Parts: sequence; C-alpha cells; structure tokens
Amino acid sequence: MTILSINNVSKRFNAGSSNETVALQNINLTIESDEFVSIIGPSGCGKSTLLRVIGDLIAPSEGKVSIHGKSAAQSRLDQDYGMVFQAPVLLEWRRILPNVVLPMELAGIPKPEREKTARNLLAQVGLKGFERHYPWQLSGGMQQRVAIARALAIRPKLLLMDEPFGALDEMTRERMNLQLHDIWRESDTTVLFVTHSISEAVFLSTKIIVMSARPGQILEVIDIDLPRQRDDSTREDVRFFEQERAVREWLRRAESGG
Repeated sequence: MTILSINNVSKRFNAGSSNETVALQNINLTIESDEFVSIIGPSGCGKSTLLRVIGDLIAPSEGKVSIHGKSAAQSRLDQDYGMVFQAPVLLEWRRILPNVVLPMELAGIPKPEREKTARNLLAQVGLKGFERHYPWQLSGGMQQRVAIARALAIRPKLLLMDEPFGALDEMTRERMNLQLHDIWRESDTTVLFVTHSISEAVFLSTKIIVMSARPGQILEVIDIDLPRQRDDSTREDVRFFEQERAVREWLRRAESGG
C-alpha cells in the first residue's frame, strides 16, 4: 500500500526576488507501507525542507504531496502522521506522562485510554518509571525518546523524523538507533528519516534516498540488502560495509555535482 506520494514537487523561497533560492526541484517519490526510508545528502540540499513540505509546515511552490491518498493539509488535520524534530520540543512545565498524552488530548481520546497508551509507549521506549519526571530532569537522549513516544501516541501511518539524534554523542546515538529500529519493527508505522550519518542511514533503513546539492533533486534510491531484524552485530556484517560504501560514493557524486 502506498503511504506517501510526492509528485513533481519544487520549492522556491523568495520567489521572484533578487535573492530567490530554489531549495527543491522536481521531486518524485513513492513510499510504501512499513518501509523505513532515510534521506541523505549534502548540507543545504533541502532534506529538512522536503520533510516540512510533506508535513504541511510549508507549502510547495509546485507539485503535490499525498499521504494515504489525502492531501498533506488534510493528513495533518486527521493526524495521519507524527513528527520528531532535531530538538525534543517538550513542554517544560508538563511532566513526562502529560507530554506524551498531549496529542491524544487534542484528538479528544478519553483520559483512561490515553494514559494507558502513554504508559505503554513510555515502557516501549525504555522510560517506565519516569512518568512523573519533568523534561529538564532527563538527558538529551531520554528526552528524544519521550518525543518519539509522543509522536507515536496517535498511532500515525507515517512518522517524519528530522535528524532527531544529531546532537547526541556517538554511543548514545547508536543505542537510540537500535531502540528506534525495534520500535519501528513492532509498530505499523512507516518512517521517513532525515540524517547526515551514512552509518545511521544504513543501519536503520530498508531504503535510502540520496539527494543532490541544491537545488535538491533525487539522485539515487538505494535498497538496503540487510536482514529486517538488526542488532549490534549488523554493523560488523560485510554487507553493512558494502552498503555504506555505495551510499558514500553517491554522496561524493552529489557533492561534486556529478
């Protein structure tokens, strides 16, 4: 089943002015149900811009986006997708459980059901026992796990993630990659994940989209030939290194304009 369809999407900022910038150009992409797709490319190539267009945070200049057969705007209203940003964006005055509950409150879900769901999600991301803590009492990695739990609270068909682990140290990042992979396998959610890390993209993904330098275009779509179930030993697999090399070669082409 097609979850996300992007047709001839372009995005210009300051259109018609002397400082017009073409961020995205003629993007076409289809993502099927239950995929984990990473977007990687040179800095400034429009990865985050593309995610924001999909999430209806900004409008495309041309083309259209549909999520599960609906417009991006309608999908936002229907809460068909969740979004996790580079920073956790938690409400500092609310404890952890109320932070996770928030999207269910807005959706009008009864209190007993939403609290049960939030507790289950916090347990799933390894934060059982932290329900009554405040965000400032948690580490950066723990706060991002809360943000992931909150995004999953509405059981979205699509989860959009914009470099959620970019500010974490390498070891924490690897642990978060493993936890996110397990969460994805246990859910019915399709993930679209923006990252600068080749290793992270290969470890997590079923497919990697390589984008060109600005104006951002899709250069290549790489299917990742690794077992669906992954763990720490995956990073030692010969196929892992082969996939890393393939992605790195495409990134070099992207940076050189080839």
